[in-house]
Amino acid sequence: MARMGRNEKNGPGLLFIVVTLIVVAVVGARFFGFMPGDEKEPPLPPTVRTDEPQPPQGGPVDPIPKVLVFHSHASENYKPKDSHERGMAGDIVRVGEAFVTELASLGITALHDQTIHDQPRYSEAFINSEKKVNELLVANPQIQMLLDIHRDGLQDKPDDYTKAQANGVEVAKILFVVGDKENDLLEQNIRFAQQISDALEKQYPGVTRGVRVFKSDYSGELHPNSIMVLIGDWRGNSLAEAQEAARLLARVIAPMIK
Repeated sequence: MARMGRNEKNGPGLLFIVVTLIVVAVVGARFFGFMPGDEKEPPLPPTVRTDEPQPPQGGPVDPIPKVLVFHSHASENYKPKDSHERGMAGDIVRVGEAFVTELASLGITALHDQTIHDQPRYSEAFINSEKKVNELLVANPQIQMLLDIHRDGLQDKPDDYTKAQANGVEVAKILFVVGDKENDLLEQNIRFAQQISDALEKQYPGVTRGVRVFKSDYSGELHPNSIMVLIGDWRGNSLAEAQEAARLLARVIAPMIK
């Protein structure tokens, strides 16, 4: 049997034991959260997403719609596009969106019907829109005004005929139209249109083109405050100019809402 050398150890050395105890202490301290400078921050609260509209700076949005916006000729465009879209909504609906969004920023909710009433048969546009508006009025009796928003289609007019400046920005001029055919509310429609036109002229001089009465049926009999609004012209204005005019119109109309 071979003998063990004098320097050969019979068990773990002291240094090994000390190192092992330190490692165990460190691991235990970290596990139980006692390590200095290693404090964990409290978890952040979960993010909650919501599609609810945020209140504007001026105050909360009234959730009850008071204005109904629709487009009997929803396929209408502005240059450089073709005069009408085919099978889909045109630029005029985006003008309506600008108007509705500006109203919301002022605390007023509007219904925006984006139904394409003028296709496939253009001649039935006002018949279709009147039917739809009737349904919406029954469901929303608190509506205070109806705006059928269009753009004009003028012939042989100067390039700046439907252009104006407001606050240093080029905008489209706005014409208010009332139809007198089978309209028992004609006088109320005219007064309402004139009220808006006068307010627009006072606040933004030169933007209104006034009020005109046409021998047509434009759904005026559906509500005392029902008018057609022509914002700009296909040849004479850009979409951006029409949208800016729509925002001005919203600022004028907002104080009229009860």
